Amino acid sequence: MVRGMHYMCWFKEDWNYHPSMMSKRLQQVEDIVSVHGNMLLWSCLGSGAIGIPYLQKEAFERIQPRFRFYGYLNDSEFCRECEKRGITAYAVLWKAQLWEFPAEFSEDESELLALNKLRGEGKRGYVGMSELSQNRYPKLFSPIEEFFPNGLYRSDGSRVNDFLEDMAARTLEGKKILSSWLMVPGHDHKCYSPCANNPAYMDYMKKLLEIMIDAGAGGILLDEYDVQFHVLNNAGCFCPDCMKRFREYLWEHPSKETKALDLDTFDYREYLISLGYHDEDLLAQQREARLDIPLFRAFTDFNLKRMEDDFRQIHDFVKAYSREKRGRELPVTANLYNCLPRSEGLRQYCDTICGEKGGIKLRQDAFYKFGYAYMGGKEGSFIEDPNEHILQILEDIDHNKNDAYILFMLEPLVHGFNIAISYGGWLMNFKKDSFYPNLEVERRMGDWLAGHEELFQMNPAAQIAVVYDQKSALDVELYTGNYPDPNKEGGFRTFFDVTQELCQRHILYNVLYVSESEPLTDSRLAEYDTLILPDAYLLTEEEKSAVRRFASRGRAAALGRIDRDLFDLRFGYTKFQEFADWLMQEDTFFSCDANPDVGTALHKAPGGGYRLHLLNYRLNSISREIERIPEFHARLNRPIRQVRVHSFPHGDASACFEGGQLTVQNLDIETIIEICV
Repeated sequence: MVRGMHYMCWFKEDWNYHPSMMSKRLQQVEDIVSVHGNMLLWSCLGSGAIGIPYLQKEAFERIQPRFRFYGYLNDSEFCRECEKRGITAYAVLWKAQLWEFPAEFSEDESELLALNKLRGEGKRGYVGMSELSQNRYPKLFSPIEEFFPNGLYRSDGSRVNDFLEDMAARTLEGKKILSSWLMVPGHDHKCYSPCANNPAYMDYMKKLLEIMIDAGAGGILLDEYDVQFHVLNNAGCFCPDCMKRFREYLWEHPSKETKALDLDTFDYREYLISLGYHDEDLLAQQREARLDIPLFRAFTDFNLKRMEDDFRQIHDFVKAYSREKRGRELPVTANLYNCLPRSEGLRQYCDTICGEKGGIKLRQDAFYKFGYAYMGGKEGSFIEDPNEHILQILEDIDHNKNDAYILFMLEPLVHGFNIAISYGGWLMNFKKDSFYPNLEVERRMGDWLAGHEELFQMNPAAQIAVVYDQKSALDVELYTGNYPDPNKEGGFRTFFDVTQELCQRHILYNVLYVSESEPLTDSRLAEYDTLILPDAYLLTEEEKSAVRRFASRGRAAALGRIDRDLFDLRFGYTKFQEFADWLMQEDTFFSCDANPDVGTALHKAPGGGYRLHLLNYRLNSISREIERIPEFHARLNRPIRQVRVHSFPHGDASACFEGGQLTVQNLDIETIIEICV
């Protein structure tokens, strides 16, 4: 079983300072082993966003004796200790970060007295991408020529001198863009967004990758893969590299809009300025209004293709360089965030599927079932994106209340998803703190999971298929801007609303993730007797034909926004109960009590039989403890020979089968019933 760890190791009761994470200690490595962790995300070697000479120190700088006393390691030593124990430590390549930090120096600048946290000593200056690229402190940092003896160059052949000024994204009005979500309140530092379409920046990232691989990284994690869209949502980048590459894109993708343009000399920035546009017209808040801007859809598509090609280049470079230098290909992944539609083009290059689960709440089984389909059979792990629910869990842990945390960690595993163990994980600076679990609780849970690993082999049993059409979802995400927001009209809400209702009502279903790389086919539909199409309005002609063939033998219902060719399949319910009743009209092989405090997942077991996972959501908001559910009933229209029960954390749930009914007593936070048929 993959046991990912959100392994930033930031201090308790301090801010989370990107991009230079804490030096690791040997005890922290032993903690990984004790909780059965084996995949470390955001774990090391990330400081190239301050400057490449800084990363070189992070990787290889000698540790002073005083710190050796407590087992401190530089990052290359940390990677080596992880490899000894079979742990994959992913180095992190931040794609959206160009940093500048305040610093204090001795008078001759031979000693660094303070960095980021100032003491009021010596003389003041800054350390970051600008200074380190121009050899501002030759007595402290290696010269930039050591890493780029021939320099870095833009697409027009001009040399890059100041890496901050020459690599930063530039808006229509020439302004730099902040990656503001990373900055700490009340601090004197800045993080600027790079132009990822600048070839010099790709060359810079490749040099960072070389150092990471040379330092022994177990894998490479690309964070902020979609910086092009962060920039696009903040008025876009109109630097010379973007304008040149966009002009080339228009040559390759002619349209009615391009017929009147001279594409030999066309400059999109000059064109928009001549039409009277300003930065404020291009902000994401303008939503649909942006779509009226000439060529804006093409500019969006251009940035999507550039984003995908960036990751392809990174993937290919890591594979080739690690094969040459280490004799094996290192795994590559990216922070695919909330399984967003825009990430579809990256999944093929990810050896493991990793991301950042947003919108955390007490119950989210529908998302985890979707996430399992999104992962496409690959392993991986997602970190938590902090919010009020996570902050409440931290408060619970501080008061030795661990039930909400246990549920939070076990719920995704039941559905084939994986949330990483947070070990000094970031809180997005919502709070001056970092996320550590109660390690004794996490060790107990790790031991229990390791002892029951075979029960988490996923093969979900269902007669109903729900289509997630990535093309439709991407259309919503790119052109209405409200895909992630279920409260906005016009978003991709039907899919998530319907699937969560199915979970609430214990109606078993599987998600079919449909995209260009995973089309909807007869073979994918063969095992189902009911098909639901929520917001699936951009299926291909071949996929619609497969739906038609399915509808001739089974039941099909289209909901939400519907392709006009499939409008006759529309199910126009006014209350979800009507739809639920329709789904349950035919005999179903599994049914259970309509208890909203219980979540269910049924998986086929190898060699026959089933594994029924039951989750207890009855969290008392006052005591912050999950109350036991005395009894729960399920029915399976299969002859049952024997049942075996496993539960956590108390381990005292029980079950019996009589008269066609399975009765489970004293439901734990998680209860697993092995059903032998």
